[in-house]
Amino acid sequence: MTDRDNLMEFATRAARAAGEITLRHFGRAAVRFKGDGSEVTAADLAAEEYLRTAIAEAFPEDGLVGEEGEDVPSRSGRRWIVDPIDGTRSFSCGVPLYCVLIALEEQGTPVLGCAHFPVLAETLVAADGAGAWVNGVAARVSECDDLASARLVTSGFEYWRDRSNDADRAGFERLVKATRFARTWGDGYGYFLVATGRMDLLADPIAGSYWDWAPMDVILRESGGRFTQFDGSPVGAWTQALATNGRLHDAAARVLLA
Repeated sequence: MTDRDNLMEFATRAARAAGEITLRHFGRAAVRFKGDGSEVTAADLAAEEYLRTAIAEAFPEDGLVGEEGEDVPSRSGRRWIVDPIDGTRSFSCGVPLYCVLIALEEQGTPVLGCAHFPVLAETLVAADGAGAWVNGVAARVSECDDLASARLVTSGFEYWRDRSNDADRAGFERLVKATRFARTWGDGYGYFLVATGRMDLLADPIAGSYWDWAPMDVILRESGGRFTQFDGSPVGAWTQALATNGRLHDAAARVLLA
C-alpha cells in the first residue's frame, strides 16, 4: 500500500467510527445555536472529540482544524480538517443525508477528502493520484454532456434567499430552466451525488466554511469532475461553488454568468 492508501484507510476508519457516535443521537438530537447562528448538537461535539483524539494518537505531529474546537498547530506540514456533522439541519430533523467530513492538507493544499454518510452506510474517499472510491468501488462522475439533460442540485433555497445577490439568483434561475430538473439534496450529499454520477451539477451561492468544502476539490478531481467558483476561480470560504462532471462545467458557468 502507498502512503495515500494508508491515509485513505485511516480517514475511512475514523469517519465511520465518528459516524457511529452520531447514530446514537440520530432522530432525538436537541439543537442549540452558536454565536454565529449556526446549529450544533451533542453529537457534533462528541464526534469531533473522537476525531481529534484519533488523529492526535495516529499522527501526533499533524495539525487540526475542526468546526467545534480550537485549532491545533502543525509540526509536520500536514493538517487535518474535520466537520463532525455536515448537514446538522438534516441531522437534527431526522433526515439521513448528513455526513462526517475529513480532509488532509499538505503544505496548505488539500490532498485527501473523505465523506461518510452514517445512516446510508456509504463512504466516499479520495486522494491525489489514488482515485476516488465508494465502499471500495471506484467513483466516477456522469458522462452527461448536454445541459438540457443535466440533473442539478443545490444545498438550500434559503442560501439563495439570504446569502446571495440579485445577479447570482438570476443566474441560478436560468440554470434551473436550462437543465432537466433541480433538487435540494445539498450539503456534502450534493457533492457526493455529483462525484458518484447520480447528479451532474451542483451550484451554491456560498461554499461555507473551510471544513464544509475542503474535501470536495480532491473528491471531484479524482472522480473526474471540476470544482470552482462560477467564474472558474478557486473556491474559498463563503465564495460561490460550482461542482460538475467536468463536461458541463463551462456551459453551466456561461448560464450562471450570462
